[in-house]
Amino acid sequence: MSGRVRVGVFLGGASSEREISLASGRMIAEHLPRERYDVVLFDTLALMAGHPKLDAALREKALGLLAHRAAHEELAHNRELPEAFQRQVRDAAAAAAPATDALQLAADGRRPIDVAFIALHGAYGEDGTIQGLLELLGIPYVGSGVLASALAMDKAMARKMFAAEGIPIPRGVVVERGALDEAAARERARALAPAVVKPSRQGSSVGMSLADDAAAVDAGIDLAFGFDERVVVEERVRGRELTVGVVGGRRLQALPPVEIVPKRAFFDFKAKYDPALCEEICPAELTDAERDAAQDVSLRAHRALDCRGLSRTDLILAPGRGPVVLEVNTLPGMTVNSLLPKAARAAGIPFGELLDRLVRLALGEE
Repeated sequence: MSGRVRVGVFLGGASSEREISLASGRMIAEHLPRERYDVVLFDTLALMAGHPKLDAALREKALGLLAHRAAHEELAHNRELPEAFQRQVRDAAAAAAPATDALQLAADGRRPIDVAFIALHGAYGEDGTIQGLLELLGIPYVGSGVLASALAMDKAMARKMFAAEGIPIPRGVVVERGALDEAAARERARALAPAVVKPSRQGSSVGMSLADDAAAVDAGIDLAFGFDERVVVEERVRGRELTVGVVGGRRLQALPPVEIVPKRAFFDFKAKYDPALCEEICPAELTDAERDAAQDVSLRAHRALDCRGLSRTDLILAPGRGPVVLEVNTLPGMTVNSLLPKAARAAGIPFGELLDRLVRLALGEE
């Protein structure tokens, strides 16, 4: 492609991870090489102004975007995120145009962007929905396609794919609200305690809980039902918590593993975005065999879901079992200090170069 490439960074949206998406998108826009790219932020919440599941506050934001009114982002009061992070979120919301602008055709049939860099997290962004829209419109985009995105977002379905490929996963049970076997599934889930209980289709530990006994498993299921009709209950695998990024197209590169050492019960929403609450050791201090095993299983998980461009696999390195895969993120956080960019730096790939490589992959240049 000759000339400067017009990149639309798709961010915001309507999921419970809207704030993280805004911060990721802002960082991406700031670090894409300016000599090659013209970058515009687009908030996909504008596409959902008529969506029946939007609450009143999000609908008002969506309508404000469509009217090109200046936006002030109110952060969730219970997030207690670092002030610098909150500032990034507010700046991104104020700078974003409605995503409807990115989809308009000019008189000559051209669109305002050449490629979309998806910085959305959670529902309506990481789950294949926005990918399907971009496929329909013929706009290339960074990251996995419709099927891989949908599979990775749905932890219950991803478990099936991993099991079919012989990828080690925790013992687990899927409980579906209102299903004929809900009571029986709950009984099997109780037997897994101590367990981890999480909505099947959420991210950033939203709706997740640790359950030390059968009663806590039931309470965790009820909590998770507030976010999804389907809940995954897994045995709590003891060991070292690692995450491994994978980047590339036909030639995949597994990045150095990062070890996560939370300073609270688990790596919850706040711990993920407040450096004071978590230690991230990059690269993780592993033997060569442990590193190779973690990278190998992450490459296998990436391929099992047919991911594209990038992914980040979360796993537990369990004594006597080796790496056990928890989940794959197809659109991991992309702030400078997020886990995948941090691992890329450890591999000698600066953030701007990583972003440039991902856009080139989306455009078929690598």
